[in-house]
Amino acid sequence: MRDDGFTLIEALVTISVIAIALMSILTLMSGTFNLNQRADSQSQATQLAQLQFDALKRVTPTTMPKNGQEEEDVTFNGREFRVRRSYCVTVAYCTSDQRSVQLDVFQGKTLLFTGETVFTELRVK
Repeated sequence: MRDDGFTLIEALVTISVIAIALMSILTLMSGTFNLNQRADSQSQATQLAQLQFDALKRVTPTTMPKNGQEEEDVTFNGREFRVRRSYCVTVAYCTSDQRSVQLDVFQGKTLLFTGETVFTELRVK
């Protein structure tokens, strides 16, 4: 009797090993895709926050609220975000002519960006 070719058991073992290897690769690719999506969302949230801070630069600080929060839903580059502005989080920076503003950007319930700055009005003499 000649031993040419593979037996049925050898073929099944080979197929099983290949299937396990492919499943591992697909799992790795899926994880990488999710990581890239998260990084892209964080990048978009950071850009949105920068635009929000830039818009606040054009507002006179004395017209900003002295406390409280404002929230709005924003679509930015095809993605849905919720932007929360909190005023005078750092009380020491809230005076008659300046305001502390904290900006949080969420996607769903996930916080992607948080930042705080102080706005003041400069006067030229």
